[in-house]
Parts: sequence; structure tokens; C-alpha cells
Amino acid sequence: MKMCLRITLAALLPLIFALPVLANEIEGPVEAIDRGSRTFKAEGITFHITEETDFDDFDSLEEMKVGHEVEVDFEYRDGKHFALEVEEE
Repeated sequence: MKMCLRITLAALLPLIFALPVLANEIEGPVEAIDRGSRTFKAEGITFHITEETDFDDFDSLEEMKVGHEVEVDFEYRDGKHFALEVEEE
């Protein structure tokens, strides 16, 4: 019985510690851009751009266009989606 419990714990432990590092990610076309509020929409979600947002294939929000296929890594906090990384697909 103890051996079974140890095996189960050993198998689950890496999964438990891996969960917090999983990033939220979506892929899809840019549906709208609001440069004034520094946001864009993809997959029905409005993403906020911050100074920390990393643009892999764009220099900035200003280079994005509606219709670009993007992959967005994001964080959800304070009721908003914040883009951590944006890259063109």
C-alpha cells in the first residue's frame, strides 16, 4: 500500500509543480486594433499591450494589421488579458 502511494506521488509531483509555469496562449487572426488604448483583439479577446510586451515579428503595435495571424502568450489579471508575447504565425 505504501509503495503504491509513493509511486502515485512520484508521478504526480512533477505535474503539480509544472502547472504554474504553463502559459496561456491563443492563435488566430487580429480582429481589431485600438492604438489609442494600446489594445488589439484576437479570438474575441481584447489584449492590453504594456512596456513588457515582447513583439517577435513586429517592432510594435503600430506594425500590426487586422487580419495578421498571430500567436499571443498572455496573462490574465485584474480582469484583463495582458499580452506577454506576440508573434506572427
